[in-house]
Amino acid sequence: MDEPIFIIGPDGNLTSVEKNAYERESELQQLIHEHPELIPGLSGLDDGGSIRWLLVQREAGIPREDGGSEWWSIDHVLVDQLGTPTFVEVKRASDTRARREVVAQMLDYVANATLYWKPGTLEGWFSSQDGDPDQRLLEFLDNAELSPETFWTRVDDNLRAGRVRCIFVADSIPDSLIRLVEFLNEHLRLTEVYAVELPQYMSSHQLPGVRVIVPRLIGNTTRAIASKSDQTSPKRQWDEESFFTALGERIDPRAAALGREILQWAGLHDVRVTYGRGKNDGSMILFAGLPPTGYVFATLWTSGGIEIDLQYLKHSFAFSEEETRREVIRRFNQIPGVSINEANHSKRPTLAFALFFKEPARENLFRILSWIIEILRSGPAE
Repeated sequence: MDEPIFIIGPDGNLTSVEKNAYERESELQQLIHEHPELIPGLSGLDDGGSIRWLLVQREAGIPREDGGSEWWSIDHVLVDQLGTPTFVEVKRASDTRARREVVAQMLDYVANATLYWKPGTLEGWFSSQDGDPDQRLLEFLDNAELSPETFWTRVDDNLRAGRVRCIFVADSIPDSLIRLVEFLNEHLRLTEVYAVELPQYMSSHQLPGVRVIVPRLIGNTTRAIASKSDQTSPKRQWDEESFFTALGERIDPRAAALGREILQWAGLHDVRVTYGRGKNDGSMILFAGLPPTGYVFATLWTSGGIEIDLQYLKHSFAFSEEETRREVIRRFNQIPGVSINEANHSKRPTLAFALFFKEPARENLFRILSWIIEILRSGPAE
């Protein structure tokens, strides 16, 4: 018999809540859909933080041949802030498939999805969601030092390489599945395998309408952590020296020279500069506007692009109007080789360094950046 959970209220009274089975599997699926954070955030990030989840698709179709129709569907596809695709399959403990069979089923899904999902599939699913997916992604990536374009590229790269995560969710995980999950997670080099128990506790008399969910993560053993530790690159704090060294080596010495000109320009125009903490890609982030911090208006990346941060600018008074952000795009589009769709007025279009290696494009870049900070500093304090 499962023991109850006791809750002590602010009045000091003790209330017991009993474990209750889910009536339908769809209840568990809906919980993950509405609250993916119920899946325990795996710790162990280099900054001491935990994995966070972004729901990409529910009932994601998987073909079994190139260009084929959907043959299976996985209950949920999530991604974390590092761009790791995560497959989630939900079963009730009363379903006998919540045992060894579900493992074979999941591996079938992953093997075919990593092979036959086209680049951009997950991005397309996420972008088609209701509401404002671009804004949700921007908030999700806050402090991750990744642009949306870099993030989705990393998602595709991880998917193709098999750097994915499999999670089995049930109200109770049987011992046979626990043993399989721990064995797989300890011996697979790139693919992570976990199980999550989500039992619910209820008391219809003392706490009507209240459900207590107690997540339990299975598979994150010491041996599994050690076996995968060499598969993750350490997070780093970029600085001026490391950023420009990487920019020159990865792209072109001319890109590093242009980046240093932008850094010098920033110093002359009281533009604040910080460097990111990306695992693989370094960033030099430019802030301007009213105190105390101003707004990010451009970011330089060691992957080779100058990002125009219209998603950030739209939160400033000066660029809150769509027409003003469209004007930014129109000014850049006057430079030969630049073609930004005006529909991206609330996104973060990225322009290759090579577009500005020669005059007059180089001069026009600085003219536009100077115009942006002038407009930013003209608005009222908020």
